Amino acid sequence: MKDDVRTLRRQVRALGPRHRGARVPRALRTAIAAYARNERAGGASCGAIAKRLGVCAESIRRWVGTRSTRDSRAGALVPVHVVAEAAVTTLTVWSPTGYRVDGLSVGAAVELLRRLA
Repeated sequence: MKDDVRTLRRQVRALGPRHRGARVPRALRTAIAAYARNERAGGASCGAIAKRLGVCAESIRRWVGTRSTRDSRAGALVPVHVVAEAAVTTLTVWSPTGYRVDGLSVGAAVELLRRLA
């Protein structure tokens, strides 16, 4: 395990000075992620792992989260069945004085309004 840390740390140092946005080759990222997953399973924090390797803790968090810990189907499209809304067949009429009549058909509402006019 110590040899893994030394090897990974040496590879990170070989990349030169680290700064925000500095790229890490995919093969090295994959190796660091595998090491970090193993360490995280043992209870190590991302910060502690990052300090050992000489990379940012946020990078460790992202790299460990990109495979196997996330659901591989997360974000995948799933089929849905869309059901049209039922057409409203009844109306509600409210009078200016507060009376309310529910369940009227369009014809019945028209007739009610004619009689009230």
